[in-house]
Amino acid sequence: MKQRDKILIIASVIAFVTSVHYGAPRYLSFLHEFLARFYYIPIILSGLWFGAVGGLIASLAVTLTYLPHVWMAWGGENAILLGKLLEVSLFNLAGPLAGVLSDRARRQRAENEELQTLAALGEGAAYVAHEIKNVLIPLRGFLRRIREHCPVEGPADSYWRIVERESARLEEMTRSLLSFARQAPLTRQQVDPGVFLEELKETVSLDFHDQGIGLVCTQHDCKGPLFLDRERVRLAVVNVLQNALHASQEGSEVRLRFHQDRDAFHVVVEDEGVGIPEEHRDQLFRPFFTTKPKGTGLGLAITMRVVKEHGGDITLKSSPGKGTRVTLRFSNAGRRE
Repeated sequence: MKQRDKILIIASVIAFVTSVHYGAPRYLSFLHEFLARFYYIPIILSGLWFGAVGGLIASLAVTLTYLPHVWMAWGGENAILLGKLLEVSLFNLAGPLAGVLSDRARRQRAENEELQTLAALGEGAAYVAHEIKNVLIPLRGFLRRIREHCPVEGPADSYWRIVERESARLEEMTRSLLSFARQAPLTRQQVDPGVFLEELKETVSLDFHDQGIGLVCTQHDCKGPLFLDRERVRLAVVNVLQNALHASQEGSEVRLRFHQDRDAFHVVVEDEGVGIPEEHRDQLFRPFFTTKPKGTGLGLAITMRVVKEHGGDITLKSSPGKGTRVTLRFSNAGRRE
């Protein structure tokens, strides 16, 4: 059912209940109380369909239509007035409560589906990557030997370069698949933030230099050692930096910043690139989703997994044409577990 149809149903039910409610004789108080219960139908439907915000909006709409009854009861018997005020309070409690419960159930279903998908993809990816790797390792070895013992010139040399480049890309894809499929437990170790920042800079500096894009690395309030899975976090951050690099124009700048608070260690990557369209943001960290012609769609999925394994989360802010900021938050990074 379309969202517009749902809104129309809710509005129609509110209008119908209101018309019947106001059309009933005033002296039939029991009938008015009975009809008022039907207001809970659109309120709860709004919460189930549109979450807490939708439930609250429907509750407020019903409250506005019910206020004249409260006003008419003003100055009358206290019991009747209190009953109507209680009814209004229940209206505004039922909607948000139904919405909160609906949002929680929706998130739980999405997480369960994602876990099932990731498990299935992980098993398939591990098998495919393993088989490709078994073929690729000897193939690249023979290619290197042939090139060493049978040097070629002219057009044939360019063909060799293409074969080497594409086989190297295939090897990188298999590494990404195996990294995505790996389910090994974290290996936390003591990490110095300053040294780690320099290592990351060295890892990607050549790529940034070749593209003519500046990389500025800073740290703030990183007072003590971190306890992280060094290699997995390095891979996670490099994946985000590579995405920032590909989104940036020559002459622009990418900023990598570390900062630490009492609860978490934060890695912020900010670029001045093209930004991310609204319709892509929800899919950005899903496996195999990519907008790059030669992308695997696994880099950011791996990043999300690494961050979640550390008990953290990722926030993303993007403005089309102005750039994107990605924040990786690693919980309890300042304590050895």
